[in-house]
Amino acid sequence: MLAAQQTRNERLAAAQRAYEEFDTDQALTLLRAALNPAEGPQDSAWARGVELLGQILLEAGDTLQARVWFRWAFRTAPTIPIDTVNFLADVVQAMRGARAAVTASPGDLVSRTTWQWAAPGAPPGQGRLQLTAPRMTAPVNALVPGAGVVQSGQTVALAAATYEIQTAAEGYLTTQLTREVLPGVTTVLEFNLSPLSAGVLASNVRAAAFARLVPLTVRRFPSDSTCATGALVGGAGLVLTSYTAIRGAERVGAVVGSRRFGEEIRVLAWDVARNLAVLQVPVGGADSLPLASQVGPGQFVWALGFPNCQTPLDTRARAGATVEPALELADSVRDAERLGPLINSDGQLVGIVTAARAGAPPAAVQAVLDAARRQVSAREKLTVAQVALRENHAYGSMAISADVTGVTARITTLETWQWPQLAWSGPLPRTFTGPMGRYQLDVQFPGQESRRLQFTIRAGATERFPVATRALAAEEPQVGVAPPRRGKKFPWPIALIGAGGLGAAAFLLFGGGGGTDTGGMTVLLPSH
Repeated sequence: MLAAQQTRNERLAAAQRAYEEFDTDQALTLLRAALNPAEGPQDSAWARGVELLGQILLEAGDTLQARVWFRWAFRTAPTIPIDTVNFLADVVQAMRGARAAVTASPGDLVSRTTWQWAAPGAPPGQGRLQLTAPRMTAPVNALVPGAGVVQSGQTVALAAATYEIQTAAEGYLTTQLTREVLPGVTTVLEFNLSPLSAGVLASNVRAAAFARLVPLTVRRFPSDSTCATGALVGGAGLVLTSYTAIRGAERVGAVVGSRRFGEEIRVLAWDVARNLAVLQVPVGGADSLPLASQVGPGQFVWALGFPNCQTPLDTRARAGATVEPALELADSVRDAERLGPLINSDGQLVGIVTAARAGAPPAAVQAVLDAARRQVSAREKLTVAQVALRENHAYGSMAISADVTGVTARITTLETWQWPQLAWSGPLPRTFTGPMGRYQLDVQFPGQESRRLQFTIRAGATERFPVATRALAAEEPQVGVAPPRRGKKFPWPIALIGAGGLGAAAFLLFGGGGGTDTGGMTVLLPSH
């Protein structure tokens, strides 16, 4: 291995010297050989070789091939660094774009990719794609753009590019994956698809799991109730759900069997970072979902819930390659915020959905349940409204308006407890609802430079924040000052009025923080 690494590093060094001596053909030859994953680890030296190869291609005007190599590099080694010091800005930008473009595919978990660092018979600028399925009892048919249907055991020549490949086999679950074909290289895909039976949740398991779920109705100021889902776990009326489900809530309701609960519900434990919460409802002896000890990469899981608070829904997904400290999902879960529990084919709880492609794994669930059990006998237990205040997540709203049409605005968060998804942009007027705290408001009047203000939302309150423009009447000429010439435009004032008016104007002029006292200020700005 050491000898191979030295050979690889020697080639990279020789390629750098050839490039500096303007022998780009020799540099490309050395780099293509050195980037073979079998030659050495995909470390920072290897990453610099990728960037140098891409820089040579970009300088030659071959942007498409450079991007293919960059995407291949990040798909092969997602954590490689980008050298922003020694390479051109175009290279850095292209590398960043490639890193953003490379995402996981469902087929990653049922396939293996290797490379034969030669593509005999491929025309210049092309590579070859070979499909295999040695452990499957049925042939795999893959739909490959530009080549049609390719069967396992076949090899086809393809232009260097990124390909979305759809695969199917009789008796197996279909899947798709994304791969790069490199010029002069044979990309080998080995498939081991999952049998159809692995992706089916038995009807009795599904029924038993839904019998242990708890539909939740959550109300946040000032909107109507929304739906979420919890699961009975561990006895003592404990209901596990995501923290997002109750975040900022004023009230929460739950249905267990035929019984409805509201004011009696308490929060025993929550974890904002892991997005978990445990409620307690006053029921005893209710069946609960058993907790799985672990979930394996590629394992099928089902997200369960009541998106409309009544109708049961289950969505199949597959655990991704990473299951700790967060459970990655290879497939997107629709209605993620309204669903909750994740179960395996045996009906065991393996986590809680926390985002469309993420969940909290068994270890995190166990930790928050342990914390909740320690609080079962506590004298003081918090309501969801008290939790919202403690975390600064209690909701309020601000009605933002302008007295002229065509005004647009952008709202961004300023507090550490606010989440980026609250950001908004669009035309005014707008009633913005979100958790308590300060927000930044950038306002754009037609024909004027944008102005930056702040406003503050108070928990449980709706306030007004009007931003107005008005024109001053013509003024008498001042002594010692020549009157304006005929046809010259007068200055236009900007009035910032309403909740936070004086503070907002001061912020605009001097960069200070905005207040919330009612007031007004006229600021003279030259017209354009």
